[in-house]
Amino acid sequence: MGRPSVAAERRQQILKAAARSVARHGLAGSTQERIAATAGMSRSHVRHYVGNRDQLIDALWDHVITPYLASLEAAIAGRDPAARLHALVDYLFGPQMARNDDDAVIEAFITGAMHDVRLRGRVYDSYSRLEREIAATIRAAIPGCDSATSLRHAYALVCMAFGSSTLASLPFPASRHAGAKNLAAHMLATLEAETAGRAARSGDGARAPVAH
Repeated sequence: MGRPSVAAERRQQILKAAARSVARHGLAGSTQERIAATAGMSRSHVRHYVGNRDQLIDALWDHVITPYLASLEAAIAGRDPAARLHALVDYLFGPQMARNDDDAVIEAFITGAMHDVRLRGRVYDSYSRLEREIAATIRAAIPGCDSATSLRHAYALVCMAFGSSTLASLPFPASRHAGAKNLAAHMLATLEAETAGRAARSGDGARAPVAH
C-alpha cells in the first residue's frame, strides 16, 4: 500500500507559520522565504503545497476568517428567528469575539487591502457575506424589514462588534463593552418597533376607505 498523503498536514503547517509571520512582520514582510523558514521547510515545499504568493495569501485569509464565519453560523443555527437574532448579538459581543492571535493577521489583511485591489476584493467578499447573513437574520426576525434597512443595520452591527473587539485590548472598563452590546440590542429593538409601527399604520390606512 502507498504511504498516506501528508499534503493536508503540510498545508496546515505552512498556513500556521504564515499566520505567525504575518502577525509579527505584516504582509509585506512575510515573504515566502520567511514563511518557509518559520514552517521549517524550503521555499519549494511552500510552493508545492500551497502555491505562489497570491495563492498563499488567499489560503491564509481563508484559514483565519473561515472559523469566525463558521462559528457564527453554528451559534444561530437551529433556533427560531427571534432567538437567532438574540444569539447573533450574544455572539458578536461575546467571548467568541475576544482578541486572539489571528486578530493581528486579520488587521494586517485589512491594512494591506487599502493598497492592494485584489486583496481588497478578497477581504470585502468575506465581510460582505457576513453582512448579508446578518441582514437575512434581521429580516427573518423582523417581518416587514426591507433589504436595504436590514443591510444598514447589519453593517452597523459588524462595525460595533469588531470595533469593540479591537479596543478590548485597551484598559477600558468592562462596562464599555457591555454598553456597546446594549446599544446593539437597543438598535434592533427600535428597528423592530418602527417596522411594526409602519405595518400597523399601513394596515389602518388600508382599512380607512372601508370605514367610510
